[in-house]
Amino acid sequence: VAVHSENRSRGAIWDALQRKEVYATSGPRILLWFDLDNAKSPDGAPGVAPMGATVAMDDAPSFTVRAVGSFKQNPGCPEHSIQRLGKDRLQRLCQMECYNPSSERKRITRIEVIRVRPQNVANEDVASLIQDVWKKHDCPEDASGYTFTFKDDDYVAGNRDTTYYVRAIEEPSMSVNGGNLRCERDAEGNCIKIKPCYKDYRTDKTDDCLAEVEERAWSSPIYLNHPKGLMRTAEAQ
Repeated sequence: VAVHSENRSRGAIWDALQRKEVYATSGPRILLWFDLDNAKSPDGAPGVAPMGATVAMDDAPSFTVRAVGSFKQNPGCPEHSIQRLGKDRLQRLCQMECYNPSSERKRITRIEVIRVRPQNVANEDVASLIQDVWKKHDCPEDASGYTFTFKDDDYVAGNRDTTYYVRAIEEPSMSVNGGNLRCERDAEGNCIKIKPCYKDYRTDKTDDCLAEVEERAWSSPIYLNHPKGLMRTAEAQ
């Protein structure tokens, strides 16, 4: 989990968790921002609402996503880790492979936007309401990160509360246990038998099941309350 906090104090981190200004990654330290650009404060003043926010909205929402890939890793452990813990302990803890970033970042290849809306009636088909993926944007080959803006012109006429969140997908990289379901293939390359990587006596202990995966980061949602959606809720209560 990553938090957008004002500083690294315990109180600031708990505050960020409480306001849901947090996101998750599949492991790497990907940087991610997701903001509603045309939010309004209770007094009507324009402003920006970050991921995790709940906003009453009667205009078409406009959003900005910014993502930066994680640092590519150097092999082994940095000198300061070796000095503090010693080679023997690092070998026992992590087989001498530490967080050891280079100055080069991995590329974000695409941004995916997910839109979720509630049912208007109990038997309404949810397949069209849970839109994964609703929008997809392919990013240029730029390791410095990418910014993507989008708007939902359907929101106002849709008369529904709506939830949005985003995923930032990183370029493929090798990962331990990335190939946990491997195939035994025939001469034509077809998978004829699954050979799981069990990571116990059934798999060679030197086999890390390495395979390419697309690491990613998921934002917290932004929750929009539609005026007519709020009216329906009040009538139901």
